[in-house]
Amino acid sequence: MGLSQYLSYLLRHHPESIGLNMNEHGYVLVKQLIDNINKKAKYTINKNLLDDIVRKDNEQRYKYSEDGLYIKACQRHSMSCVTPELIYITPPDILYHGITSSAYKKILKSGYISKMKRHAVHTQQDINKAWLSAIRWYLTPIVLEIDAKAMVNDGYLFGVSDNNVWCVDQVLVQYIRNVIYED
Repeated sequence: MGLSQYLSYLLRHHPESIGLNMNEHGYVLVKQLIDNINKKAKYTINKNLLDDIVRKDNEQRYKYSEDGLYIKACQRHSMSCVTPELIYITPPDILYHGITSSAYKKILKSGYISKMKRHAVHTQQDINKAWLSAIRWYLTPIVLEIDAKAMVNDGYLFGVSDNNVWCVDQVLVQYIRNVIYED
């Protein structure tokens, strides 16, 4: 696990593993994060390195507070104590969800895309970002095209995160318009 992945682990799943104090929206003090990583983890980090990770992250996973004193993961928390900061607005007509072919078989069997241990099902407006989600599992990646317009018409609410991930409670298989396989 690299340092960026470790930050994701801490800020999305286990802040308690190094004694981070997290607020209800997932923010932790930058100083506490740096100090606790340096004291309790196998990594060494400073503010410049943290800034570099945040700036270069292709999924824009992390966000500083306006005053720069706090940092959070933008979404994908597995902790029920964190309430994602979403803006509830009408999504684009089509959204994309990156997964693996084996996960797709489970979706067909269950009848829906589950949020699993997360707060929501994560979808993307940009198909390329959905592919990034799909290929990270090192299995056969696919992208599902979701008819978000039909979902909205049927009463589903979508919220968008700070890094433009569209979140919804679940996606029934009837809203999957297309399955896109890697070329």
